[in-house]
Amino acid sequence: MALGLFLAFLYAAGTSMVLPTPLEASLAAVRLAPAWAVIAVAVLGKFVGAYLVFLLGVRLKRLPSVKEWQGRNRFGQKLLEFGKRWVDKYGAPALFFCLLIPGFPDTGAVYLLALTGGRPLAFALATAAAGAVRLSLTYFGIWGATQALS
Repeated sequence: MALGLFLAFLYAAGTSMVLPTPLEASLAAVRLAPAWAVIAVAVLGKFVGAYLVFLLGVRLKRLPSVKEWQGRNRFGQKLLEFGKRWVDKYGAPALFFCLLIPGFPDTGAVYLLALTGGRPLAFALATAAAGAVRLSLTYFGIWGATQALS
């Protein structure tokens, strides 16, 4: 059970940091541990991973080499300008609603907003809350389908 929960935590943190895969795959650990525990641990992993990425983003955007790259690269400049406008206009609630898309690999959105946003806690909470909703809905959908078929 503990191994399944640990793997669910690592996978969820990884989806925020490096893995461009959907968070719902962490529900595979339900075979090893109770569903509520897997969802709770995966949401905690999602929060920790997203918070670390957002802290890193706050530090990275202050580096002279990042500012220099943005000045040289037109695509990077446009992408970061879009992210900045999006963050200024909509903020963390918009990230929450964007990440509610089932099966959406949210690593790219987290990195873009980490480089343009300035509120790590708010954005990490939005990421974790969206993950909690997605995992719960997916689990109840799978559970309901198996109940209907049996």
